Amino acid sequence: MDWFKCYNLIKDGDGYVLEIYLNPHASEFSKELCSSFKENILGLDEQIRYLVKKKFSDIKINVVKLLLGTLAVATIPFTAPFNVKASAATTSGAQHTTTASTMTVLNTTGVVTAGCLNVRQGPSTNYGAIHRLWNSNRVKVIGKLNQWYKIQLSDGRTGWVSGTYLRVNAKQQLVSTVVSTAKSLLGTPYVWGGESPREGGFDCSGLTQYAFKQAGYSLNRVSVDQAKQGVYVSRASLQPGDLIFYSFKGNGVIDHVGIFIGNGRMIHSPKPGDAVKTTYVGTSYWQSRYVTARRIIR
Repeated sequence: MDWFKCYNLIKDGDGYVLEIYLNPHASEFSKELCSSFKENILGLDEQIRYLVKKKFSDIKINVVKLLLGTLAVATIPFTAPFNVKASAATTSGAQHTTTASTMTVLNTTGVVTAGCLNVRQGPSTNYGAIHRLWNSNRVKVIGKLNQWYKIQLSDGRTGWVSGTYLRVNAKQQLVSTVVSTAKSLLGTPYVWGGESPREGGFDCSGLTQYAFKQAGYSLNRVSVDQAKQGVYVSRASLQPGDLIFYSFKGNGVIDHVGIFIGNGRMIHSPKPGDAVKTTYVGTSYWQSRYVTARRIIR
């Protein structure tokens, strides 16, 4: 039986925090063997290294967190070599039944469609309920894992609800996927022709193509061709997720593209020697080089 059932990636500076949900069904983490629980946690070095090498060899893992349900049992700075230092903890007995996957970070809203909807500790009906929502309640949605949504309650607590009973703003969810993907790549080096993290970085249109691909959209490869997709929007009508196009030479010939993220800012991969960053587009430099904007998600 696998020692874990699920993992999440959370952006952390120049890398990521890897949250690993331990499998409470595994004998070494069961209630019956809780007397040796800490010792079993201490023996996970090799398993963690193998998981990181197999699944995340192309990204930087800064910290590994081990969880049983909502209980964090260890926080491990991921440096070589390392030893797990587990905090004293007892298991909650929650059963995790999802398959290994990565949570998609969202920033959208959802409306409850069930008469009564349990908010659970984790993404499974086997987790205990921590709250109840009622029909037509509106909630903040901050993530998705398989068919479950991670939500934030008005009191700041987080939990999970079944996607079967939550109507999520589809457009906003897609836009959120694009923007959160772009934000997760902040600090990634500019690489001419780069179009995925495996290539070490991105050029401007490689970044936009990659971010929209995560939301299921296929963009053309170069900026001048991306400017032919979607629908035209004026500069005054820009919304998060829109593509904005520029001419570095200021002659109207498109040679640069970024993703508008709201509040007058875009995420883009600007030039060799630089990296993916956020930039305020209201400066005279960018205003003088602005060409057009397109809305892909509508």
